[in-house]
Amino acid sequence: MLTILLITAMLGQGQSWDSLGLNFVTAFPENIAFYYPVNPVNTLKITAVHVDAVVRVSISDSTWTYQDTLPAGKPVNVTLPLGIEKYSLVQTLQTVQIRGTEPIVVQSISQRGDSVQTNVVQPLKNLGTFYSIPALNYKNMINTFFQSERNISSRCRSFRLVIINGEDMGNLITIVKKTKNIIFRLDPYAVLQLQTDGTEIAVQSDYTVAVMLTHPCVEISGCRCNMVVNQLYPDTQWDSRFAVPGILNVRLHLTSSTNIIASGGNIESGRPTFEAYSLKLLSLPSLMLGSQFINTSDPASLRLVSLGFIVELIPLSRFSACYLVPVNLTGAKVFVIAETEYRNSVYIDGGLLSSTKWNTINDSEYSSVLVSLDATRVIWHPSTKIAVYVFEESPHLYGGPAISLSANPDPVGCVVVPSKLNIILTPQTWPESHQYCKLIGGELFSPSNKTEQMEMVDFLNSEGLNERLWIGLRRSLLTLEWYRQKGKEVHTMTYTSWGTGEPRVAAEGMCASVFPNSRTGFHWQSVPCCAQLKSICFINTHYFTLDLPMSNDRASNSNGNAKGNGNGN
Repeated sequence: MLTILLITAMLGQGQSWDSLGLNFVTAFPENIAFYYPVNPVNTLKITAVHVDAVVRVSISDSTWTYQDTLPAGKPVNVTLPLGIEKYSLVQTLQTVQIRGTEPIVVQSISQRGDSVQTNVVQPLKNLGTFYSIPALNYKNMINTFFQSERNISSRCRSFRLVIINGEDMGNLITIVKKTKNIIFRLDPYAVLQLQTDGTEIAVQSDYTVAVMLTHPCVEISGCRCNMVVNQLYPDTQWDSRFAVPGILNVRLHLTSSTNIIASGGNIESGRPTFEAYSLKLLSLPSLMLGSQFINTSDPASLRLVSLGFIVELIPLSRFSACYLVPVNLTGAKVFVIAETEYRNSVYIDGGLLSSTKWNTINDSEYSSVLVSLDATRVIWHPSTKIAVYVFEESPHLYGGPAISLSANPDPVGCVVVPSKLNIILTPQTWPESHQYCKLIGGELFSPSNKTEQMEMVDFLNSEGLNERLWIGLRRSLLTLEWYRQKGKEVHTMTYTSWGTGEPRVAAEGMCASVFPNSRTGFHWQSVPCCAQLKSICFINTHYFTLDLPMSNDRASNSNGNAKGNGNGN
């Protein structure tokens, strides 16, 4: 079992995508949407995956701070003070920093009256240095949906870019334009807001940044509007395969840095060619029949666009095995996209998502289903990767991709920490090392067969250490027989790898160590238990459990959607 887990962990390195992290930085774009006399409410919803995670939230240009020890698996809302919104078109320190001592996930919620937008705040590890800017023209977008020429005020004539420095150092930023580039220096964790004019192509930086496309008030109807926010993904996360959830009354916008061909989903003429940084909003009439599969000839970024609503699609390369699905209001609609062959093995919390309403997605091996949720849940798959979107209304539609907790499937549940070997660098006695490994959710490692011994050898070779390390063997005080302790259980030794002359007599050593040196064959040595040595700790797999009351009706199939959403799957 250890072999499988370690191989899985190695294969997943550099390929997985999740939203867990220790450090985050974000900003709250301006929300002037209806209703004006109501103060904005800006909130962070933070969920810890380990017990006793200490979380600290601070505002860069303020003395305001929040700090608390959060329970595992229980979302906690942190309401930020008034004035946090980014109004000005200049560089400021109006950013929010979130830090955890253990991995957390973060969602931001911006609300003003009935204008609501949510956004999954990505940890610093997911930020990039090059972002292509979607060529969305606000006036064309509004006229497309209203199908008539409308006067657009100067305040609302275009989208804005919000650029956040993800580093605690100065960062040189280049706005790549069709005309002349703009270069500026962004202070540590500072934020800059720019009004776009349609000539912006990309944001390039020396160090990592977060980039948002936002509009404070997209016209809906009857003099009402809704703020939109689209946190962009770095171009390195682009793909050419997309499963598009079936939502009515939307258009598809495609962003690419080269001329490409798109196909599938009955896109207009079938296989149209799109110029780089195209302004075109695509009609997808086939979404009325259900979810669709789109292919592009080269990597691209796709998003669904509607009035007061922008959602960047999850490409196949960013599908995950497990999602936290935040629900702020009752009656949320959740799209689940899974491989058709394995669609009946999707779980919601601890039970199967039992549904007969799965619809296959044309020209793909995927299916989708729409379910209703009344509370925050975990949706996961034990053997393959899936995509999950969550949408709510207040009364306007908002939402987007759920929060990815783990990219790698596991038959038991939602893995947030895979099993691994770890060197504990603090010298301790054997009993202290044994207790410390238990404290951090693991155990002193003891190879139980030749394969595990070789895995330990490979690991120690990669670490480059040249000193003795504790392993999890010791002698019984009663019988002087060697045993390995796994949790509270004691196991007799069926496999050993003692060095020459080992083990020595009990008086010279009651506990076991390994010396990571190829000349000694990495054999075991007996050592007095009171010796101060570093140790090899095997960290057990940690599964995420949502700490919420369970309802009798966890998820219900939905034939219809809330207003503004379609009933296609």
